Amino acid sequence: MRKSLTLASTLALALGAASAQTDTTTTPTTTTAAPAQVVTFTDVPAGHWAKDAVDLLVQRGLIQGYPDGTFRGNQNITRYEAALIFFRLLQSGSLSNSTLSQSDLATITAGMQEVATELAAISTRVTDLERLNAEQQARIAALEERINALGTAGTAGADTAALTARIDALETAIRNIPAGPQGPAGPAGPAGPAGAAADTAALEARIAALEARAAQPDTTTGGTTTIVTPPTTVVIGETPTDTTNGVTRGNLYAGVSVGASTAGDAPCYIPNADGRAVNYCASFGGMVGTTSLIGPFGARVSADYKPGRNAISADVNATIGLNTGTNIQPYAGVGLGLTSSTARPTTATPNPTSNATDTYVNALVGVDFQVTNSIAAFVEGNGRYYLSNNGTGAVQGSDNVEDRGFVPAVRAGLKFYF
Repeated sequence: MRKSLTLASTLALALGAASAQTDTTTTPTTTTAAPAQVVTFTDVPAGHWAKDAVDLLVQRGLIQGYPDGTFRGNQNITRYEAALIFFRLLQSGSLSNSTLSQSDLATITAGMQEVATELAAISTRVTDLERLNAEQQARIAALEERINALGTAGTAGADTAALTARIDALETAIRNIPAGPQGPAGPAGPAGPAGAAADTAALEARIAALEARAAQPDTTTGGTTTIVTPPTTVVIGETPTDTTNGVTRGNLYAGVSVGASTAGDAPCYIPNADGRAVNYCASFGGMVGTTSLIGPFGARVSADYKPGRNAISADVNATIGLNTGTNIQPYAGVGLGLTSSTARPTTATPNPTSNATDTYVNALVGVDFQVTNSIAAFVEGNGRYYLSNNGTGAVQGSDNVEDRGFVPAVRAGLKFYF
């Protein structure tokens, strides 16, 4: 019922305005301003049955259409739009010059009273938006002053470019706050009905975050703001640095080591100790490697010499390091290797003088203790599973060249990072 009354009131206004415009015999026409230019709506073509009425209402300033250039004649009129039409009708003075009947005027009066609450709500929303916009502008101006002060104070490490860019984005967002159709012309005319409600809560939260960052004290330089640059992405092939508990080490390293392995049934002899036999075989070795070849995975090449067996071994291992956040960094690895040593006696060659080569699968686990940025002490255990037994440096405790076996060992030493 209320919508019907609103539609009837709007129709009566249109008829009354048309009568005041066309009936020049009964009502004198007083021109106070140049007539408004008639807007051609894309959905009201020439020859449309309502085009003359629509053009007259637009010319009198009662209807302005939508921003996309359409009239939308089949769309229901809202109470806000009806209130705006009533207001423009009062501002234009068309009611005082119309030839409406008493029943028409009563209908118009009832319609205006019915939408009076909506008209007041429109005014309140416009006032709130203007107040909010002024507050946001004031806060942004304060942030700009603070940033300018930071720039002139010469605070070390302050990157104001990032803050300026973010504030520019906030200003753009505020300028893009949606608004409703344009209100009536004139200095006293209120703005049109508001469009979609602006999401001001998000803007306020972002500005508050900027203010908090700007007010955060700088504990290293004594300034007021410290801009933290986000870390860059590590790319495969890049040489990152490993920071553990304040110690920064390089990606590449070289190391030296001493070790011992089981001797089996055939004892080893300690050099320079009158040939004293012992049940272990000492070794001396070196290595080169990287801690990060692909992400946390690295690679290592190592070699060692066992004087008691006259054996030289070399292996290649893939490693992985575990970052514990301390100076102690464990690691593990697997790989393949070769051992060259004196050939084992056989029935055909009881006293061999040549060397034989044996292959093995290697596994290792160890830990680094970072002493300085470039030096670390390490200890590790490794096990070699020999796939052949052609030389005396391979499987211990067996002279059968067909045997396979496991040989455990330990080693310790120093690594130099660079």
